[in-house]
Amino acid sequence: MVKNYSDLSTIIASWTRKLSLSLLIVSFYINPSFALVKNLEIIEAIPDRNEGEVTLRVKVYDQNNKPVRELLKNDFNLTVCPPKADSNTRECQTLNQADINLKIPQPEELPPGWVIVLLDFSGSMKQLDSSGGKTKLEGAIAAIRKFNQDLAKKGENTKISIVPFGKGGQNCPGNKVTKKELDNFVLAGKKKVEQTLKKLESQLDNLCAATDIYEPLRQTVQFFGNPEDTRFNLPANSNLPQPRRSIILLSDGYHSIYGERENEPELEAQDFEKMMFILKSYPNITVHTLGYGLTPEQLQQKYNLKQPPMIRDISKRGRKKSNESERLSELTAEEFVDQKRLQQIAGVTRGIAEFSGNAENISTSLTEFLEALFDEYQINYIQPINPDRGSLHNVQVSFKLPNNLVDSELEPYVFPWVSRSLPRLTRIIIFLFTLAALLGGGVIPFLLWAKSIKREYQ
Repeated sequence: MVKNYSDLSTIIASWTRKLSLSLLIVSFYINPSFALVKNLEIIEAIPDRNEGEVTLRVKVYDQNNKPVRELLKNDFNLTVCPPKADSNTRECQTLNQADINLKIPQPEELPPGWVIVLLDFSGSMKQLDSSGGKTKLEGAIAAIRKFNQDLAKKGENTKISIVPFGKGGQNCPGNKVTKKELDNFVLAGKKKVEQTLKKLESQLDNLCAATDIYEPLRQTVQFFGNPEDTRFNLPANSNLPQPRRSIILLSDGYHSIYGERENEPELEAQDFEKMMFILKSYPNITVHTLGYGLTPEQLQQKYNLKQPPMIRDISKRGRKKSNESERLSELTAEEFVDQKRLQQIAGVTRGIAEFSGNAENISTSLTEFLEALFDEYQINYIQPINPDRGSLHNVQVSFKLPNNLVDSELEPYVFPWVSRSLPRLTRIIIFLFTLAALLGGGVIPFLLWAKSIKREYQ
């Protein structure tokens, strides 16, 4: 009997594990987003000063910082924490699903969008891309043209500025990025965008600049982050949602403005760290990077090399005579794109990094950037902890995976009012009672008193 009971327990435990695994697999099949979600971000928490409602703008990312779509309300948990003054006496409160509303806003419902496309205008952009059918500049402009058209279809609340960049030198003017060039926004889809693209296409034969990535990007981020420009940064007391600000950096090479200096790696590392510090100082500005060229792995495959080549291999080739060195001799510096740096730039801003050697894939990558501009969730809830004027609260969003939670950072918000307004019916009842009290306690007695005085003197 004991043995049978033991065997039965073993069978039940075994089937329980199998059933749990089966349910997990089914849940992944029904909602594959479970396997994709890696990060959550609360873009903004907006309290309504009258109704006590809080609106959250939330983005959900996969491991490549691409947006995760088609999530449901029950996939999210919301936790609201009281002000620090009350933290000893009041605990954080996890809201019931019935108290949460989830919405995927339409493009026209989103706040205004501002997009700056930084277009590499270095001499290497005259080279043919990997398809061999057109130059990199022609391919890039064709992709930007389609991006602009698709952006216009999403709604008339996004403006775009296309800014060429390149470090000039002797007999080469280059393209310096200044506030004037950056502040050249046009509503997506308008004729002026096409005029700008045609003007850039006409300058193909004049390309001669070196690739200067860091300084133009630094200028652009600081331009977007200017707190005095209310187009991009609304005042703290504004009830409106903050605008969407995105930078698309399209480059086909390495940051190379140092010539043949021996300490070039050290100088590049210093400039990179300075630029990264600027990016981290403005966390709500997203930078998507698009490398127009081949990654080291793609070059390894193309030239049948033993290992992925590096840009410094260009200067070392030919020193040893071998089949490997002969294949390396076919490499050109124009084929390299700085995969590592572009990934780091995009990663620190929650942007997407893509790489391709032909125009068709460049266009596809820009389409992914386009979707990232509009893919966000809106979560609404009624403030569960009645706040005092100016009290600071925090909210956290969590995504429920089968075995754990993916948590956002705590997002603070302040209610600038004393208490939420009463329901409309309650306000009407109070008004009627107040009116009755005024009539019964003031107006009617006065009229009766006046009438009695009039009778007395008649």
